[in-house]
Amino acid sequence: MKPLPSTSKSLVGALFAVALVAWSPLQTRADTIAFSVSSSSSIIFGDNTTLGYAFTVSSPISVTSLGLFDFQNDGLAQSHAVTIWTSTGTQLLQLTISAGTGATLTDGFRYVSIAPFLLVPGTYTIGGFYAGDSDSSLDAASITGASGLSYLGSRSAFGFTFPSGDAIAVVNSYFGPNFQFITGVGVPTHDSGSTVSLLGFALLGLAAVRRGLRCQERFVRR
Repeated sequence: MKPLPSTSKSLVGALFAVALVAWSPLQTRADTIAFSVSSSSSIIFGDNTTLGYAFTVSSPISVTSLGLFDFQNDGLAQSHAVTIWTSTGTQLLQLTISAGTGATLTDGFRYVSIAPFLLVPGTYTIGGFYAGDSDSSLDAASITGASGLSYLGSRSAFGFTFPSGDAIAVVNSYFGPNFQFITGVGVPTHDSGSTVSLLGFALLGLAAVRRGLRCQERFVRR
């Protein structure tokens, strides 16, 4: 029997690599909290305000959940929309965190999971809308960003809108909103089907190559 042509071996190897990259993010995931804060003696109650902060991303990440600060960890009194915008106010992500204790509590914030959404390096703003004054955000004593993330400053606005500046003018605020993320090669974007499609394409390609190799083997044996 003749050995397989080098081109066939290369194609099999390439398709296997594509399948491996596409499958990897679906197999394991370790979520990282974007910003860790230590509390001060000050909390800020929102009342028809959007409270949050600007931040930078230095390498690609995929947001996996959005969260909101739960003072005393006893549940949110109201539902809150949490949004991520670009630095110019284009909305990228938004979800509502329901009142109560249904959302997952981690380090004082209640999180709701989303399909992974890719943020490329750049500047962004995250904000939570407070329709009334039943829930509060935190004026942090210290702020530590996860690797690749930097806090840029407080953002606030009256009403449910993109906070381009800080209308309330409180430093080291407003936490408020937070998020979790994952990093790595082959991380799915907000269109999670793209990773599944890539995996499916690679597997179909491998199947086609196998059929071709069987036909080639039968031809060689003759």
